[in-house]
Amino acid sequence: MLGRLFAGVGETRPFEYLVVGDSLVWGGGLREEHKFYNLTRTWLETDVFGGKRAVNLKNRSHSGATLTLHADEAAAFARAGWTDRKTYPQEVNVSFPSVKMQLDIAAEEYGSDARKNVDLLMLTGGLTDISTAGILDPKGDNDKLKQDIEKYCLGSMQEVLANAGSHFPNAVIAVVGYFPILSPYTNTGKLFNGMLEAYEFPRFFKPFMNNPLVRPIAFKKMKKKAIVRSRIWIEHSDMRLKEAVDKFNAGNGKGRAVFIKGPVTEENCFETPNTLLIRMGNKGRTDDVLYDERKAQCNEALPALEKATGIKYPLRYCELASVGHPNIAGAKAYTESIKTILRPVLERRAVG
Repeated sequence: MLGRLFAGVGETRPFEYLVVGDSLVWGGGLREEHKFYNLTRTWLETDVFGGKRAVNLKNRSHSGATLTLHADEAAAFARAGWTDRKTYPQEVNVSFPSVKMQLDIAAEEYGSDARKNVDLLMLTGGLTDISTAGILDPKGDNDKLKQDIEKYCLGSMQEVLANAGSHFPNAVIAVVGYFPILSPYTNTGKLFNGMLEAYEFPRFFKPFMNNPLVRPIAFKKMKKKAIVRSRIWIEHSDMRLKEAVDKFNAGNGKGRAVFIKGPVTEENCFETPNTLLIRMGNKGRTDDVLYDERKAQCNEALPALEKATGIKYPLRYCELASVGHPNIAGAKAYTESIKTILRPVLERRAVG
């Protein structure tokens, strides 16, 4: 039905589709053909438009992007004479360009007239402003975590949505949500192994440390606390991102922006038997095809970044950055969630 509706409105110009955000929408660790923003593009071309209208994709997302540039990095950039526009290969896990700056850059690239033709803007953001480690920190204050989620997933997201609405006044804006990071279904040994890798624990000691009889008893308690914080994260990030969308719509028209809840659940989150997320692999490698490429890019970019600005990103974190992101099956699940929410929105636009 949707393809017939669009075919009937006589629109011949390409459908303009912009993607901004962090590693979730970028699809860390996946080849282009497997990323959910690209699967969505294919759906638009083949299903929505029935091959009768081209879809132009512009992607400015990258791994690690924060919603806005944080004050400490802004100060370091100022001292070095840099701006938030500095770019690296998109697999390199750095906070800049921020999502807000990605929107500014894209608007300039389109130009003042063409940016009005952007039809769909997909974005993610909020997790990297807190960081996965900050969310899961078993010693963290749970009330402070809720405050941080409100600060970024509501406050900063509102700022980003206002910027998006200003730059791209005719676009449907799709804000894509996250997922629980850990759960009771997460394999304790594999989680512990991942932690040892992140902290660069000597690999030849790992089998000994990961023995259930040797593994610290305290780690089970740490895992339980981290699961509680993971549940706080997904409940409150969903709530605050949706609230940001609702507040944007209140001032810009119903249905102008939509929130798309992530499809990953506690049953298929990190290191569960049926996980939809990328695992740690063997011998310190991540279980994705881009590990070698990403490692080389991180090793080239991060030392130079620290030398120029004093900003230090842990190299090993960058190398392992794909872990815990949607795998090929996870990206397909995200695409189905996106299609479910976008289809009726696009139908209304087609006949509106």
